[in-house]
Amino acid sequence: MQIPLGNYVVRVRWMVVCVMVLAIWSCVRLGLWQWHKAEQKQEITHALTRHAGAIAVQAQDLRDVAKLDALHLQTVEFRGHYLSQFSFFLDNQVEQGQAGFHVITPLLLNDKQHVVWVDRGWIAGYADHQKVPTITTTQSEQVVKGLFWQQTKKGFRLDKPGKTWQTVQPVIDFAYLREHVPYHFPDVILKLDPTMPEGYLRHWDVPSGQVEKHLGYAYQWFGFAVASLLIGVYQMIEKRA
Repeated sequence: MQIPLGNYVVRVRWMVVCVMVLAIWSCVRLGLWQWHKAEQKQEITHALTRHAGAIAVQAQDLRDVAKLDALHLQTVEFRGHYLSQFSFFLDNQVEQGQAGFHVITPLLLNDKQHVVWVDRGWIAGYADHQKVPTITTTQSEQVVKGLFWQQTKKGFRLDKPGKTWQTVQPVIDFAYLREHVPYHFPDVILKLDPTMPEGYLRHWDVPSGQVEKHLGYAYQWFGFAVASLLIGVYQMIEKRA
């Protein structure tokens, strides 16, 4: 297949086209991932500038889509107790240059049917990545306050979710969690308030320059996508005989 182009001709080579499309798709997807991270951090920054009191949320509110939308980025509180058997470590979390985890634990609400997933903060990992830190979790009923975060997009993961419960997970994958946790819950994370007990290091504020950094990475990946297109087309252009 040939496409005339003035004194040149584009000779379509399907192998080149396949490689070019794969490269463009990968770069655009990675660029959108970084763009989404920048948007998330902007939203967190705006939410943390508000000083409204905590909103008491009931279990039935978690089934109301309109209420979930209204609660996004609000400071809320729930009453219940932690289910430590379903705690997991969110991998690849960095604090001041040190690798570690975020501790994620579900809070079972008083109706015994709904849970909300609580991000209890950052904890340092070990040099041996197969080892995980020891955490303590109180089983008694308590009021838990934090920032209500409605997760609209699943994080990018390279592996396939396991069929058994994984103590260390690369992303918060609600579809995977629903396969293993027998309670109802929306795609929501409660970022535990720094004043609350039962937590670890919590810096929910976004450090200066983080938004710009993610936007810079996004533009870089989009640039790679454009470069892949140009290189692919160049490889197929020939001068007319």
